Amino acid sequence: MAESVRVNFNLPIPLFPLPEVVLLPQSVAPLHIFEPRYRQMVEHTLDRAGQIAMACFSGQSWQSGYDETPDLRPIVCLGQIVQHERVHDGFQIVLHGICRARIMTMVEPQGDVLYRAAHLRPLLDADAETTDLDMVRSELESLMCDTDLQRLESVNMVLKCMESQQIDTPTLLEIITSALIRDADAKYAILAEASVNARADLVREQLLRLEHLLLLATRQQRDDLDYNVSIN
Repeated sequence: MAESVRVNFNLPIPLFPLPEVVLLPQSVAPLHIFEPRYRQMVEHTLDRAGQIAMACFSGQSWQSGYDETPDLRPIVCLGQIVQHERVHDGFQIVLHGICRARIMTMVEPQGDVLYRAAHLRPLLDADAETTDLDMVRSELESLMCDTDLQRLESVNMVLKCMESQQIDTPTLLEIITSALIRDADAKYAILAEASVNARADLVREQLLRLEHLLLLATRQQRDDLDYNVSIN
């Protein structure tokens, strides 16, 4: 989404919480909307600004109270519906992340409205002007080019993005997180962090962890091969 998007933070914005799904700014999420409350949410949203905030559950209480109003983590990603299709059991939508935001006050379901909403406040980058983004970019590129991470197909996509100077480093951090980091808690930690420098540290930490896992997998494959050779 190259064009800027207006958000009216004076109005409550619908919340769509899901387990293990973390939307980030500048990333997209294809979503199948089938629950009655969220079908209503999408219908209402499409009649308005087309904006929904993806939220994350806090703790495990949602497992026993999913149909009620389980606790949510305080930081969300505001998203814009950029594609939608009505299907037999609801909607297929594509949500594009716009910005981080903090839940200020909840608006619980009432009357004919089945879904939750909240008044939000944007969570702005805290130190983008003071962080040495060129160094951050260079370190991340070296990590992906000079280690086992380069074997991953998704890394090649990220490296192509890095070649474009039109993609700034904060956006690149979002792309790396969406493409390479699978752990939902780690992704939420990156979403919830206002400091670009701290986000870069979190992304670097997760890439090093992924590299270590790849190294262990490679060693295991070699050990298995050596074992098969020795008994034949």
